[in-house]
Amino acid sequence: MGGRRLEEAFTVRTGARLHFGLLSFGDTVGRQFGGLGAMIDRPGFELFAEVAKHDQIDAPADWISRLTGLLRKCRDHGNATPPGVPLRLQLRRAPPAHSGFGSGTQLGLAVARVVAKVVGEEHVPSTELARRSGRGNRSAIGVHGFEVGGLLLEAGKRTSDAISPLVARVAIPEEWRFALIRPLGKPGISGTQEVAAFKNLPPMPEATTDRLCNLAVRELIPAALESDIDRFAVSLWEFGTLVGRYFAPVQGGVFAHPQMEALAGRLRREGYPGVAQTSWGPTVSVICRDEEQADRLMNWLRSDPTAAECDFLVARGLNHGAT
Repeated sequence: MGGRRLEEAFTVRTGARLHFGLLSFGDTVGRQFGGLGAMIDRPGFELFAEVAKHDQIDAPADWISRLTGLLRKCRDHGNATPPGVPLRLQLRRAPPAHSGFGSGTQLGLAVARVVAKVVGEEHVPSTELARRSGRGNRSAIGVHGFEVGGLLLEAGKRTSDAISPLVARVAIPEEWRFALIRPLGKPGISGTQEVAAFKNLPPMPEATTDRLCNLAVRELIPAALESDIDRFAVSLWEFGTLVGRYFAPVQGGVFAHPQMEALAGRLRREGYPGVAQTSWGPTVSVICRDEEQADRLMNWLRSDPTAAECDFLVARGLNHGAT
């Protein structure tokens, strides 16, 4: 069975991942993908697991097949002998899927963590959990974020089977908040759509990659270290806009959802410069100085027709890994 069973029941809690954009694509001699992102305290997963007489999945219908597949995959690639220790998995909390929160990676690593723990593997690195659950094929922000949290910069990968190395990690200032705005009814690109999108994209211009790297290393990471919210917000907008222009041919604009594109302009005119889409969207995040500013923004959004039919949430930076 691969080791001593440590616990009969436990819960894994994850944060969510914001991905502000990749650094490179189509570079046949250098690194692919890479990117800048941040971990936030919600919306995340709460996955309860207990040893049982037979496997049982207790989750909303749209998550059952994914959990079943992940459990099988993690057992096949871990130290457990299939079918492994029978488990009851109960999904007690989950973020909206395909909305830019990195839910696939966080759930995959959570299940891999469960399978490892019940057979006595206590300290499996997130890169190995990603390998077992089939994550980290492109972005690795969520992989590294599952382990350490914070504001993260990954370099990109040289080979298709590698997981992009983490090159910088800094704590997100405790007072900062991320206001999250998600238009209802239109999920972001995922799965086969995502694969097709990358096939239809030309290589990212070297000048764009150079500017994104410059913004990440010389502006965004230092601004977080120095708690310089003004510099961070201005640089985040430029970073996201550059990435959005590159992806515009496959996502329909700088933002994936036309309502969010219009709202971004409105937010900037209202004094919130740090607006950025996360991953393929459609969710956008707005960096706020503190809880008070985030609350003012929430009140404004709830009463403004530009933000009609949207879901709102305020999150803190998450400076630790999954627990």
